[in-house]
Amino acid sequence: MPMIRPLPLQEMGEYPFQETFTDLLIPLIIIGLTFVAYYGISYYMKNKIKGTDDYMVAGRTIGPFVNGSAISATWESLATFMGVVALMVTVQIPFLAVWTNFLLSIPLIVILYGQTLRRLGSYTPATFCKDRYGNTMSVVMALLIVFVMLMYALGQFIGLAQIAEILFGWDYTLSLFVIAALVTGYVVIAGMWGVSYNSALQFWIMLTAAFFPMMIVLHQLGSSGWFFPPLGYGDLVPEMEATNPGFFDMTFDTRWYFAMFLAMALGPIGMPHLAQRIFTSRDVEAGRKTVFWFVAVTGLMFATIYSVAFAGVMWLGQEGFEVAEADFDKMIFYLNFAFSGNSITGYVVAGAIAGGLSTVSGHMLAISAAVANDVIEAFELDITEDRKTQAGYASVIAAGLIIALIALNPPAFLVVSILWAFAVSAAAITPVIVLGVWSARVNRYGAIASSVVGFVTVVALSPHAIGGLGAGAEGLTADLGIDAIMIAFPLSILTFVIVSLVAERIDSLNVDPESNRNLINEMHGYPDDDVDRFTSAVPLIVLAVLMLPILWWGIQPW
Repeated sequence: MPMIRPLPLQEMGEYPFQETFTDLLIPLIIIGLTFVAYYGISYYMKNKIKGTDDYMVAGRTIGPFVNGSAISATWESLATFMGVVALMVTVQIPFLAVWTNFLLSIPLIVILYGQTLRRLGSYTPATFCKDRYGNTMSVVMALLIVFVMLMYALGQFIGLAQIAEILFGWDYTLSLFVIAALVTGYVVIAGMWGVSYNSALQFWIMLTAAFFPMMIVLHQLGSSGWFFPPLGYGDLVPEMEATNPGFFDMTFDTRWYFAMFLAMALGPIGMPHLAQRIFTSRDVEAGRKTVFWFVAVTGLMFATIYSVAFAGVMWLGQEGFEVAEADFDKMIFYLNFAFSGNSITGYVVAGAIAGGLSTVSGHMLAISAAVANDVIEAFELDITEDRKTQAGYASVIAAGLIIALIALNPPAFLVVSILWAFAVSAAAITPVIVLGVWSARVNRYGAIASSVVGFVTVVALSPHAIGGLGAGAEGLTADLGIDAIMIAFPLSILTFVIVSLVAERIDSLNVDPESNRNLINEMHGYPDDDVDRFTSAVPLIVLAVLMLPILWWGIQPW
């Protein structure tokens, strides 16, 4: 239950504290300098693009520290500064379950399929599906990727446009298209080369924009550990327990936490904009080191942001202020206006913008790869490498325009669209990739059926899609849009296993498990020596049986 009683939506200026800038000069200079740096990096890196491999995965030459920072920035997004803080204020301590599971995703990508897909030279999950399952599944996967990336990017575009609207006083529509042009511009200029180095820079802008201002806030709130915000608010916990005892309650059903694991740990495994980052590593060893840096810097960032929610709740409680629920996502700005003033808040805004730019650029490259690489290969179009690279440029521009047009009239479920995208990915994309890597017994018929069932189930049971249907609990947990994963994920696995094994028995379908053996041996680095590996149906049957109690558990009322 929320510890802050939200007010109805407020008009600007109705709160008894500063809500926006009173002096824009220094904030605009700070933000302008960051954009000069982004475009400068993109222009410099443009000369490195010689073909599709350079444009999509930066020639697979990015080092571990840069790549780990870039993955973190792409992974965190604008929501880290805005929507995540709002959810922390509302969900309170249980929100740690979201981030703990989210943090598992990148190591799982490397462990479950990062190295194997790299050996195949794949850019995206859809490229893998073409090699493993055939053209039809590749097209299905490309469409799923485009859908998930649009869902993910939509909130970023709108959040960036709202920041521009507040900063400049522009009309929302003008703000939206200016942001779309700026983002599209620097992605087109340099592809993954520019995006990787820009994202690494953007991460450190994000971290410093959260870390150093929070030192000031915690110091003025009376914390003795103010110099290290990720842990510095520890001595304020007794006061928080006295004034807001509900903050530390683990109030949700056990299934909510399990659903978080399915959506937030397994969902990102199927996210192409994260997988592409792993593929940019120089080699397998660099990929492992990338994971180390990712976990280290992301943990530092997340712990810092949690101090924002903690401090925001404490500050509002101390001052007796009440805030509209729709304004919770502005908490980091309210805190810095109150304790640090316009100039430092300007840098905080630059950090928020950096988060949005880093994530949207990853989404647009993923969409570009799905269209310019996966669809072209699936339909076996005979075009030159230059034409394919040009198609990549065109699809980035088209993606920016489409997202901007959708954002003009956003869907009602915009606030949780990112979480919903994770649920779709976990149910419709992740099983196809992971089982395809580790079992020769799954096939294209099972893959297509699994993806369709997973996608349709998440959409049908989401409270934001079809009225009257739903899964899981009511209220906040249902509004997050991921409860349906408790049903969709086990159904997807069961469908995948059953359809694949049944298809083997139907002679007219011409399914031969042995035909996949050489490909899977190649993915795992084994020689073509006629040794049976990954060909047993027993692990698949055991997995399917394990899904039955999860499905039953998810169907029961919460």
